[in-house]
Amino acid sequence: MKLLILSVVAIVMVVVASGAACLTDSDGFWRLRDEARERALEIKEEARQAREVARQQAREFRDAQREQLRAQREALREQRNRMREQMREAREQLRDWRYTY
Repeated sequence: MKLLILSVVAIVMVVVASGAACLTDSDGFWRLRDEARERALEIKEEARQAREVARQQAREFRDAQREQLRAQREALREQRNRMREQMREAREQLRDWRYTY
């Protein structure tokens, strides 16, 4: 019985001791919660800005790649046209050669 009373008194003392910290700083929890919320919002905003920067960089990279591919296609088209012209000239020379000799 004495042990039961002593354990109840010990529990009450622990509760009062831990509650005393809450009584002296009653706004501590709310302040910490508000600070955590503000920090979370800041992190969220930083992440949004980082995503926007990444999107812009990806867009610029894709545009540069497209422009490079267009330039390559144009160069290949010009080379193909030159080769066709050379083939056409070679056929004409061959045709002219047959009639000349």
